Amino acid sequence: MWSFSVSLRPSAIIAILGLTFGLAAACAAAEPAPLPDDRVAFLPPIEFNLEEDTFANEPISDADPDAVAAPRRRGGPPFGSSAPVSLGAFWAPAVAVDGQAADLAINAEFARVAAPIGVPAEGKPLWLAIAKFGRLELATDAVLPDSGQPVPNQLWLVETGFMHVRPLANGGSIGGTFLFGSASDRPYAAGRDLTLMTVGFYNRPAARADDEWSFSVFYSPTSQLPYPLPGIAYVWRPSDRFEAKIGLPPAVEWRPTDDWTFTANYFPLVNFNATARRRLADTLSLIAFYRSDTEIYFLADRRQDDQRFFVFDQRAAVGLEQTLGRGFALEATASYIFDRKLFQGTSFSSNRTDVVTFGDGLGLSLQLPWRR
Repeated sequence: MWSFSVSLRPSAIIAILGLTFGLAAACAAAEPAPLPDDRVAFLPPIEFNLEEDTFANEPISDADPDAVAAPRRRGGPPFGSSAPVSLGAFWAPAVAVDGQAADLAINAEFARVAAPIGVPAEGKPLWLAIAKFGRLELATDAVLPDSGQPVPNQLWLVETGFMHVRPLANGGSIGGTFLFGSASDRPYAAGRDLTLMTVGFYNRPAARADDEWSFSVFYSPTSQLPYPLPGIAYVWRPSDRFEAKIGLPPAVEWRPTDDWTFTANYFPLVNFNATARRRLADTLSLIAFYRSDTEIYFLADRRQDDQRFFVFDQRAAVGLEQTLGRGFALEATASYIFDRKLFQGTSFSSNRTDVVTFGDGLGLSLQLPWRR
């Protein structure tokens, strides 16, 4: 058995953010030749749950393989803005824990990447290698009230895997995603702490031009529904500025003008995200969003194998995104975080134990995505 021991305080977070700013500036200033189009043009949009997650634990829930077979219709993909590479950090100052003489502060760091295995080619099958890493620190002396155990200070997510997309002769596509790793306070400490995520999907053109049908099945023991979840949706594209996935999981994007974009998506049970984006200048955008956020782990010392540890909150945020060039951007947001709780249970909606609630507060995040 083994574990990590790392504790980052606000000063360390500031240093990480400074390093991220420096890296971003260096990337923007560098002058290497751009990547060949055939290496990046056919990467499908990848959804790491909600792209803005500061510490995304809900696994890849959707992909748009249509981007592999041909350039996206109408020149702009709703559901296609996710970043193949993203680095970020998050910090929330200490707030009081309800019913205990303790405070709780949060900081987190994450990295995720999706890279092609081999050179992507139009109309050919595509393999992507995927890796996700995250560290969440709950800096507190609070205890879990029913078990009497301390609240875990360090929670880790380490996952690697692949995605395969195969275009079909009828204009559709078929494929799947598989991720394997550990989401725990002591990653890889025991076999029962290991987790996996798998998605299978099939997309085919609909009778109406530009529309399509999307069929999928999703499974992960660290999702809010820890059993296979089927999905079926009709992707409706009535114009260049509107796209909707009607069904499960649902999503919508609306671009009323070139400067405004509105998006919303949902993944069961309570993962919801709504975002508004306003372009202020060619390289600067204002963003605002609401979302519910759930992180799920297996604690190494849990009493039941199927018991999981939940970190839940809701948040409303506003911030700025600055385009840096060569596909890089820098996003900084400030959030108001509320309805915050920790608990253990075999499901999200029932059998809760060790419930710890703590106060509303501020959150600050910084993200460096590369969108190719």
